[in-house]
Amino acid sequence: MSRNNWEVAWSLQEQRVAAVTCTGDGMLVASGGQVVSYDSSGDVRWRRNLPFTVFSIEVDDSNAGVLCGQGFHILRIADGIPIHEGRATTGGFKDLMPRPGGGWIISDRVGHLHLFDVAGIGIRRLNVGENRRLIGWLDREHLLIHHQDGRISCLRLVQQDFSRFIDDKSWSWVSRLSNGQMLLQATDGEVWMGQPHPFGWDELDRVEMVGTEPISSVRSGDGWWVADIDGRLLRIPPLSDESEKSEEMKGGEYISGNGIDIMVTATQSGLIRWWESAELSSKRRSIIQRFVTEERQRLDWEYRKKMFQEARRAEDDGILSRAMELYQALGRSGDVQRMLQRQSRGD
Repeated sequence: MSRNNWEVAWSLQEQRVAAVTCTGDGMLVASGGQVVSYDSSGDVRWRRNLPFTVFSIEVDDSNAGVLCGQGFHILRIADGIPIHEGRATTGGFKDLMPRPGGGWIISDRVGHLHLFDVAGIGIRRLNVGENRRLIGWLDREHLLIHHQDGRISCLRLVQQDFSRFIDDKSWSWVSRLSNGQMLLQATDGEVWMGQPHPFGWDELDRVEMVGTEPISSVRSGDGWWVADIDGRLLRIPPLSDESEKSEEMKGGEYISGNGIDIMVTATQSGLIRWWESAELSSKRRSIIQRFVTEERQRLDWEYRKKMFQEARRAEDDGILSRAMELYQALGRSGDVQRMLQRQSRGD
């Protein structure tokens, strides 16, 4: 898809935004001390106040994991109801991810990982050393972590936890793992696309592109999209047709999506955009046009019904000229002839 194959279906202005995540048929936004749920039309479903500023949101199939202040909270996506009273740790949490099969993994700011079950009950704590972010799960037992020194390790969560670096290369930035693939930026600025496994790489290829500084990313139906430090949206691999690059896409610092045909972007200042692929935008327009047509038909039918009832009342009251005028407007020629016959008889 080119730039012209993505359209902003709608946008809105929130307070300052610290995180945004797509929930399939809507999105969740971290705005100050609130988590706000929007549907796919931009209407608010619910708002949930939390005790401190929210800075991270991740979702599983039915719940949202939220980090605010030094605490971790779980909210139901459907209505924002808290699952538990919240958990906290000294120094606060830093990053979180849902675990395949249920549960959550959260990193803190002093080198620990905290494993929680689906209800937010703590299972255990692991000391893995300082890290930059959680990358993703290869399966329920193997977790990729981006360490502070730039290397990537694979942590195996079994009865005896085991961790090893998948290679010795240092990366300045990495994306989340999505369908087994990830983006990486080397310390020299080059961007790579890789498919990792617990002991290394199945694939690791350098991407030909203009230098950029990605800060967030999402994978969609037409490839990877990154939000860079200048607030631009760039596709990786880049578009092959140079003419398609001329129209710049502005997004912001945060980007999320449903992995197919929807992207959500937000700026720190609160400007949120809901992007749709050309096919989805076309479907939305068709639905709106069909609704407008059906509504016009409904209103027309109701208007004609009222006009007919008024014509009948005029006929019953003996106001034949008025009844004939209304029947004629309705196109009821038979009733018009009947009124003419009544007039000729002097009824």
